[in-house]
Parts: sequence; C-alpha cells; structure tokens
Amino acid sequence: MIKSEINEIKKLFHKDASVISKFSTCYVDHEKNIKLLSTKSYSLIPEEDSFKYEDMFKKTLSGTVGKQLLNIDIGLEEELNGLSHKLLMELRESKIENEELNLKFFNKIIENFIYPENYYIVLANVVYDIPFKTKDKMGLDDASEETYNAVLCSICPVNLDKSCLSYNAETDSIEHRVRDWIVSDPIRGFLFPAFNDRRTDIHAALYFSKKADDISKDLIEAIFATPAPIPAGEQREIIQEELVKALDDDCSYSTISRLHENLNQMIEENKESDTPLVLSKQDMIKLMEQSGAAKEAVERYETSKGADITVLADNIAGSKKVDIKSVGINIKADADYLPYISTKTVEGKKCLVIELNDSIEINGINIKSTTD
Repeated sequence: MIKSEINEIKKLFHKDASVISKFSTCYVDHEKNIKLLSTKSYSLIPEEDSFKYEDMFKKTLSGTVGKQLLNIDIGLEEELNGLSHKLLMELRESKIENEELNLKFFNKIIENFIYPENYYIVLANVVYDIPFKTKDKMGLDDASEETYNAVLCSICPVNLDKSCLSYNAETDSIEHRVRDWIVSDPIRGFLFPAFNDRRTDIHAALYFSKKADDISKDLIEAIFATPAPIPAGEQREIIQEELVKALDDDCSYSTISRLHENLNQMIEENKESDTPLVLSKQDMIKLMEQSGAAKEAVERYETSKGADITVLADNIAGSKKVDIKSVGINIKADADYLPYISTKTVEGKKCLVIELNDSIEINGINIKSTTD
C-alpha cells in the first residue's frame, strides 16, 4: 500500500462513516492469561468510547511506509495450503461475528507476541464501498466500484498509571487517587487484506509497528506465514557493512560524502511521489559508480551475496543531518553542507576542513573574529 491508499482508509474512522460493524476485544495479562473477552456491535458503544477506538485505529495506520508501516506479501503456497491465510480469510468472511474464530486468532497472537506487560487486542471489521475516482482523482460517492471488506487489528499496552495526589470535588480535599489501568496507543497491528491500487488484495497485508527497528518478527511470521521484512535499522546496517567491505581502501571521506549527497538527491527528486524510493543491488551499484567509487570496489559489491537485498532509500539515508565523528569530536552538519566539508593533510596531520561563513557561535556565543 502507498501513502494515499493508507490515508484513504484512515479517513474512514469516524462514527458517521459507519465502516465498522462489529469489533472483538481481548485483554491479556503479563502471564499471558486472558482476563476479558468481548464482541460488540460498534454502533452500540458510547460516543466517548468510539472516539478513543477511532483514534486507536488511525494510529494503527500511522507512520512511514517502509519504517513503521510494512507491506507484507503472502506467498501463493500459503494462500493455497496454509492455515494462517485461511484463518485471516475466515475472520474477514465472518465479519468478526464468530467468537470461537476470534478466540482462535487471539490465542495465536498470545502464543507468538513477546511482551512482558498487560496488553489489549482489538479486532475490527471494516466495510468500505470504494467510490469510483476519475482521472483527476475526484470521488463520485454514488458510483461505488467494489466493497472493501477487511480486518483491522490493534495491539495496545495496558499500563498502571502513576501514583499521584488529586482533587476530590465531593470531599473538597486533595487526596491519593486510585490508580487505573490505562490502554495506551497501539504498538503493533495490521490491516488484511491490503488496499492496493484502491482494490482488495488478499495476497498482501499492511503491518504496523510503532518502533521501526522492533517489529516482532515471530508475530509477523505466525500471522502471515511468510518471512518478516528486514527492519529499517537492519537495512541500514547491512548496506553500510557491505559498502565498507567493498570500498575497502577507497572508503574515503570524499567517496562517502558523494554517496550521501547523491542518495539524498535521489530521495529529494522522489519526494513528491506517492511511492517510496526502492533501491535494488543494481541501483546501489549505479550509485557507487556515480559517486566515483573505484572499479574494483564496484566489482566487490556486485559479487557480494550479502548485498543481495532490496532496501528503501529513506532507510539508509534520508536524514537532513550528518554526523561526523572522531576521538573527542562529534560534528552535526546539515546534509546540504557536505560539499563544504573536506579532509586535508596539514603538517603531516589529517585534518577536517570546514568552510565557514561570517557567522560562528560556540555554545551560543557569537565569535567576532575568524582569523584566530
């Protein structure tokens, strides 16, 4: 799913839209015991509660595609013979009304989700009459092409709130407040089927993880029976390691800075696109060549099995800041300023040379002379 498709689904979560019919919930304690099970008609819950659930659902579809939001492809073999895909399809077709089926799915999450505290699982049925859109992307509400029927799952921590004193209006006094168990924002979740090309795609799902580098791989593989994607931070580490090995003696400041500049330029050029910039091994090879890497370095990268991955450009760069570190020194610079920073040997010592303008501050103190 791409950003516009995710946003289209997110906008549905308000009571007036009536896209949620039933939802089922499961409260689990830190010892993996089910403390509460419930299946309700969404239209019957109090308005104050519906606002909270709608916020929860929106946050389950929030983040950056490729970081917090991961597109999951489900293999054909699993679709034809697998029990995981079958369970997801049964949940979807039941519209969350089959409590035995709901419990079976809740138990699958409990068995495979490693979390040391209490948590709350919410399964919601989403039914959306997809409006036809003209070429200028104007919606025509009375011209529905297809009904999108999906399951949205949110997993939220439940934490005991802080002990504190509060004002009791009945007794007109300040006193210790009874501590409550509070449902926090979701940390994991998914939408199945995916809403790809504004249509139902039962071959895919959208997975959410609040922390991009902690995605609960076991949970993904249990729910979808497919290998978990490589997290954003791990993508960066793999590419950095492969580049360092390939560049070897050519891993100079000038080469790395040019790589960074060229990569950020590619990201900037793709900024207006709805689709994230994806880099294959061949794209990385072209980037190395464009950045002046030695022929031998490019050949080493090309023959490396470890570099046989596809990554999102934003996951290996995309930052507006660059960290330059040495012993006792840590310089943070705008990525756009990299061309004004270089290395130079002065009196036999390796030096970092930074081109300065007339404005220099040290700990907030403006330095008037730059000739010292």
